[in-house]
Amino acid sequence: MSEANIMQKLADSVSKMSDQMSIEQMRLYQNYVTKSLEAREAEEAFMVAVDQEAGGDLQTSQYLQDIRQLLADLTYRLSGSESVLLACLAKALEGEEHLDTKRLNILLHSYERKPANATKIVDALEKKAWLEIRSDGLHAHKLFRLTRAGEDRARELLAQVGRVAGSERLAIVD
Repeated sequence: MSEANIMQKLADSVSKMSDQMSIEQMRLYQNYVTKSLEAREAEEAFMVAVDQEAGGDLQTSQYLQDIRQLLADLTYRLSGSESVLLACLAKALEGEEHLDTKRLNILLHSYERKPANATKIVDALEKKAWLEIRSDGLHAHKLFRLTRAGEDRARELLAQVGRVAGSERLAIVD
């Protein structure tokens, strides 16, 4: 619906309401609208402040670059679980609500990191409460997303990578 249509409907609605409301009711309604507007503005200001405090887009971009470099660098011998956690974090940072095993396999295969059985790894990560699974049927690809604990674990892995040599085995799950 266009903004003009919304404004027209709002004007019609307020006009009809004013015919049926007393002056006191209209003042109360005006107070309600004012308070609602103030709350919305405060919420938006809060979200902007949180985004700025967290580094916003620049930090998200840096995390994505770090994940992609890590997945591309085959001198890091990541386990299947580590690769899955990092791929899930990357997709979450890109704004994907849920990931399915097919897209996960394609992404990891593009980095030559596809595990032998991504579905079993996803199940194991769910048992550790690092993934939340939503399944649509027995033979359907599982839909899943990182939990807060899983996101924290993936970020820990990224931090750990910065502290170890590329030839060492990194294992946070095994």
